[in-house]
Amino acid sequence: MKKKQSELQGSEYVLLHTGFKEWLQLLGYSPLSIPALTLTIYNFLSYQEQNNKTSLQQLLASDASHFIVWMQEIKHCSNGYINKQIQSLKLFSKYIRETGRSDTGFSLERLADIRAKPSWLSKAEIQALYEATGDSILGIRDRAMLAVFYGCGLRLNEGASLELKDIITDRKLLHVRKGKHYKQRFVPVAGKNYEELQLYVDYARPQLLQEIKTGALFIGANKGVQMNKQSIYFRIKKLVSKAKIDKKAGTHTLRHSIATHLLQSGMKLERIKDFLGHSDLDSTQIYTHLKNEMP
Repeated sequence: MKKKQSELQGSEYVLLHTGFKEWLQLLGYSPLSIPALTLTIYNFLSYQEQNNKTSLQQLLASDASHFIVWMQEIKHCSNGYINKQIQSLKLFSKYIRETGRSDTGFSLERLADIRAKPSWLSKAEIQALYEATGDSILGIRDRAMLAVFYGCGLRLNEGASLELKDIITDRKLLHVRKGKHYKQRFVPVAGKNYEELQLYVDYARPQLLQEIKTGALFIGANKGVQMNKQSIYFRIKKLVSKAKIDKKAGTHTLRHSIATHLLQSGMKLERIKDFLGHSDLDSTQIYTHLKNEMP
């Protein structure tokens, strides 16, 4: 369903699709969200053509409902995905009515979003992870990794891409240059996490480099070169095992955990959204379901 079903045949539908895109641009919608919104309408109009409805005047309010049912029962799309299609169809309905193209309105209700709850670790389990690192050079590096992936809530790719220059020492910030959808942001490094990061940079990292020059922040044990995403992921998994944590947990679990802990401590959802680099609050809302479940 994420791909176009077929080429639009009718010139009226082609013009509608183009007009809808231009209307969204005029309203100031983000260039990142417009492609997804317009693709839904492309698929919707293509679906109508396949059912021999080739003109806007032929469309009924029920056609939008039939399209949603088709996505549920034939395409087996998730409720979360379908809700995004419903949002697009409602906008399209508003577009055709406000521009005088049709009086037809699509009355659609959002579906219950039954996504699986994210896995998380309690504060006691996070403490056990830190204790499992030990006091060796690699242990110091591992605590710096925990400071980044738990303390700063970075995604795996974001943390693996960090360079030494991305630590803004005078402001105690991390400059995340390779965020999701190419978005950059600055993330605070607080208290103990900053101390762990600085200990690694000043003491452990120079010893791991073995005279090899690189700007990468996280350095591997053997060759003195940058750790890739896979090696970081498996190192965190090894710490989970060593800490005897009986949960499936990786770098993203640490991200889920800090988000839930921050919410539990009273931080506003909007601030957590910015901290995590979410593009909208929908992605952050899921942590409200975990807030009262954490020990």
